[in-house]
Amino acid sequence: MQLSLAAKGLILVSLPLCFELGIVAVLINLQQQAEIEAALSMRSRKVASSISHLSSEFLDLGQNTLPEIRKQLAVKGKFDKTYKGTIEKLHADYAELEKLSRDKPEFHTQVEQAQTMLMQVESTLDRVFACVDKGKAAATDDELAVLIKLPVLVRDLSKRTQQLESIYRRDWADNNSGKQIELREETLRIAAIAAAINVILSSALAVFLVKDVTGRLRTLSDNAFRLAAGMPLRAPLQGKDEIYQADRIFRQMARVLTELSQKERAVVDNALDTICSIDDDGHFSTANPASFKLFGLEPDELVGSRLVDVIAENDKEELLSWTTGLRNGSGDSEREFMVRRRDHQLRVKDLVPTLWSGHWSDSERSLFFVVHDMTDRKELERAKQELVAMLTHDLRSPLGTILAVLEMADVGMFGPLNERGVRLMKSAERSGTRMASLINDLLDIEKIKSGTMILDKEKLPLQEVFDNVSLNVVDWAAESHVHVECQPTNLLVMADREKFSRVIFNLISNAIKFSPAGGRIVVSASSQLDQSSKSNTDASVVEISITDQGPGIPADMLVTIFERFQQVSDSAHQNKGGSGLGLTICKEIINLHGGKIWATSEPGNGSVFHFTIEQFSPGTVK
Repeated sequence: MQLSLAAKGLILVSLPLCFELGIVAVLINLQQQAEIEAALSMRSRKVASSISHLSSEFLDLGQNTLPEIRKQLAVKGKFDKTYKGTIEKLHADYAELEKLSRDKPEFHTQVEQAQTMLMQVESTLDRVFACVDKGKAAATDDELAVLIKLPVLVRDLSKRTQQLESIYRRDWADNNSGKQIELREETLRIAAIAAAINVILSSALAVFLVKDVTGRLRTLSDNAFRLAAGMPLRAPLQGKDEIYQADRIFRQMARVLTELSQKERAVVDNALDTICSIDDDGHFSTANPASFKLFGLEPDELVGSRLVDVIAENDKEELLSWTTGLRNGSGDSEREFMVRRRDHQLRVKDLVPTLWSGHWSDSERSLFFVVHDMTDRKELERAKQELVAMLTHDLRSPLGTILAVLEMADVGMFGPLNERGVRLMKSAERSGTRMASLINDLLDIEKIKSGTMILDKEKLPLQEVFDNVSLNVVDWAAESHVHVECQPTNLLVMADREKFSRVIFNLISNAIKFSPAGGRIVVSASSQLDQSSKSNTDASVVEISITDQGPGIPADMLVTIFERFQQVSDSAHQNKGGSGLGLTICKEIINLHGGKIWATSEPGNGSVFHFTIEQFSPGTVK
């Protein structure tokens, strides 16, 4: 049916409603006819009542009133006007009959004739009464003769009344009664037929439309199930209604989902890293083809096996702890483990270093992992460490010899040098010192990255560290015409003396390097509450600030200057030298101490470098 759901619903409601309205109109018409017949019946009852009254009054007139008049005339020679009450009642009844019978010509004629005869009776009685009353004497024979004729006239009137009753029964009573019965039966019959037809019509429409709608909705539901199960969809629905539109959009969505699934499957199948999922019981539920290269097992061989069976024995306990943390939403999302690689006979062939990235899904009750083979990275790191070791060994030794020779020449052990020789000697010594510092910085960074740098924390008076660093830079500051001021402090910190002093030295050296002649560098310290502390006790840190009056740092460089070999490249910072590792070393050392380092600056108005370090307190453990 090429109709919308709204049109179908309108048909389902409107057809029975229109039928019911038609039936109501028919029943109203029958009810109006019944009311008309009821009104006729009521009028019929009034006619019957009036005829009954007439009969009773004529009986009273003939048997009581007229004999009494004759008796009074015979005895007294006169009579009273009591007959007037009876005559008036008869007139009232005839007047009522005349009003009720205007649409019944035959009946109305009989009533008029009866009224005429009644008026003759009344006029006769009035004439006799007048004669008797005027003569003041007993009734004459003529008057008595008139009175004798009155009963005959009354009997004629009584017969007229009987004729009226006969006409009433013929034309009114029987017809009205039968008509009302027919109307009642017709009403009941039409109501019963209408109810039956309405039920059948409504049921048929409901069954037809509901079957059409539910059948098409069932197709949509089945297609949703087929899409989820990866089965082909059923034939497209026909029509132009909302269900057809929903089916069309659903098919478009299914097509897009299928394409995305195929692309996703292609990415997963061709990924170099192993992508797998682990069910709630710790068994592999899915794995991509890359798992064979890593574990030595095909995906169908891996599915169903336990996760702990592919992990090296020494890492199993850590793996269980880590996966438990993932399920609870705590811990790191990445962890390194050694896995067992098997040969074609499923024997452990070797151990492979891997990096696992994990995620727990509550909805699917599964762990999802991306496992990266770390063999090449480990080899690269090992090669890099060997290169650094080679550089530090093969360069530091001859560089140390060169610096020693330069120092000997500087003190005149090889004879006096002219002015040009002294200048060249000083330049060579500075270059050698810079190269030695660069090698030391590289070595320290690799130590920090590899986790081999160890801190030897102790209680340090901050003022003592300030004083020692000031002595080391005093000559350089004097040559640069820069004043270094370390504000007095009595704070104590927990830090590695050598590495902590190196951070302050690097930051002050940078400030001297970029400060203009006559500039001022201020080193200050203050105690603050550690807002990042997760313990319930109030932990304090010391914030140290080094403020200079240099050209400042652009806003977009305030974070990146702490990365390796990152230096401000504008004209104010060019030709200042440096390896680009000093601030990186400072950041790594402060991180090792559990503090943080940052810079604030406004270009043209100098810079402020801040870092925090743990403050010593009586409860601090060394």
